[in-house]
Amino acid sequence: MEKFRIVQWFTGDIAQHQIRLVDAHPLMELVGAFVFHDEKVGRDAGEIAGIGPLGVRATRDMDEILSLEADCVLYNPPTERYDEIVPILASGKNVISIMSGWNPRRYECFPDIVDACAEGESSLFGTGLNPGLSYELALIGSSICHEVESVYISTCERQSTLSPVFLEKFGFGRTEEELARTEGGARAIFDNLLQITDLICRELGLAHDGNELTYEYEPATRDYDEKILIRKGTMAGLVVKASSTHGGVPKATIELRFLLGTDYVSQEFLAGAPKQGWIEVDVRGTPGSRLTHEIYADEKVVKTRSTGTKAVNAIPFVCAAAPGLVSPLDLPLPRMLKPEARSPKPDA
Repeated sequence: MEKFRIVQWFTGDIAQHQIRLVDAHPLMELVGAFVFHDEKVGRDAGEIAGIGPLGVRATRDMDEILSLEADCVLYNPPTERYDEIVPILASGKNVISIMSGWNPRRYECFPDIVDACAEGESSLFGTGLNPGLSYELALIGSSICHEVESVYISTCERQSTLSPVFLEKFGFGRTEEELARTEGGARAIFDNLLQITDLICRELGLAHDGNELTYEYEPATRDYDEKILIRKGTMAGLVVKASSTHGGVPKATIELRFLLGTDYVSQEFLAGAPKQGWIEVDVRGTPGSRLTHEIYADEKVVKTRSTGTKAVNAIPFVCAAAPGLVSPLDLPLPRMLKPEARSPKPDA
């Protein structure tokens, strides 16, 4: 059987884990690596991932990557970038992304995505933990209901799973006034959650005619000085709620709760968090269905390896899917039968 030829697009922590997984799989081969930072250009992708050389040199030349013969691109940008995804799809490569591709029907570029999939006979699939696993759990939970009224997904994530880059990007350490003046704030970062709530409504047949995105600011109860400096009174917690609504009534909602830690926020803030686990899914219907999910492992594994593994697991199934936008309902449950991936070198 021929190997799946894989391109890794961007090579941060999650992508480095994906490179190790692809290297370890007997039916996968890394054939390309696209990087953002100049200092990574020309480096071997295996060395970037903390393992031995793979003979794949990283590049920032998009035309070079697009010219490669490859089956799938693991696309890991910090934000949705359909100006890159569209030519990748048109070049004949399937795209699996942890930051986009879930349900871009709301965007003006959606016809371009459809055309690119047709031209390249390729597919686009968005996955991850949240979004990703969270809405898949909602679909599973609804399978015992003969009527569904609404879906509410709650998540709670502590700073121990977040890098300093994301802490700053989300606005931790800023005043509420500073956040209000900042372009690319919570609304810009989390607007893509409305793709997921619309998708849940679409898959479950819930009528929806509007969207709502809100966020709540939580001040720090004391100073924090670990990954970044956060003063008492500046942001230590953030709640983002994205809903697809019908007649102003929420039909599908995703709530993301980020916090520095339980010692830095008020008890009132903690009271609204999931009662157990990391993800809580509440499907209101007949009968109602509530699922909780928790990943128990080292914090770094929770954020980087779990997310990256979920994308790699989907490769064979997305490559076999019909061209176009792929929903979780279009795929069997992706799981990888593989030997253990090589661990990174201690100094990686």
